[in-house]
Amino acid sequence: MRKILGLLLLALLPLAVRGIDYGALEVDVTMNPSKYRALLERFEKADTTLTSAEVATVYYGYAFSTDYEPRDSFPEIHAAYERQDYEEVARLVEKALPLNPVSLDLSLLGLGAYEHGAGDTPGAHSLNLAIRSDLIATAILESGRGTNADMPFYVICDADRRRILTNVLGVPLDRVMDTTRVGPVQAVKFTFPGQSREHILYFDNTLEERFLQSRGR
Repeated sequence: MRKILGLLLLALLPLAVRGIDYGALEVDVTMNPSKYRALLERFEKADTTLTSAEVATVYYGYAFSTDYEPRDSFPEIHAAYERQDYEEVARLVEKALPLNPVSLDLSLLGLGAYEHGAGDTPGAHSLNLAIRSDLIATAILESGRGTNADMPFYVICDADRRRILTNVLGVPLDRVMDTTRVGPVQAVKFTFPGQSREHILYFDNTLEERFLQSRGR
């Protein structure tokens, strides 16, 4: 599965940190569902004219929609990908993505399958998911600096946190040394392949944690 091009952590560090106002987003999405749905439909069509603020609304606002279900892990799709059954991955992703259209995890699984020629129109599907993956990853990386517990990267599910580490930043899971809590955020300690220097990135997964707590998990 190819890494998302053009997204390097060091290049993004100097950018202004946007931050995520969950309170304002919740009001906007719940009070204006048709407006949110229109933005989501543009995103699903890989509309590159979406602004950074609109993409952030699509991604983070999804957690305030009635369709939000961060517990979905799609093990059958991961299993098919592991055994390199890309036709099965494409078939399953086509059904799963409408259920969770902002999932970075699902988008990258589908992208990998289509890049292997799976499905009827792999080129068109590959382009669509490549754009959507880039939009989501950029929104996450622009949500904070990640190198400070006070300015973490914000995600709406832990699967997306793992994808940012592995597919965007190029950190294999076996290079993750420890994951601990620093107040409400997760501190992930890791090393890059071929290097011994330890790094720490901070992630805020508050929305999934609140969701699970509300359901007694």
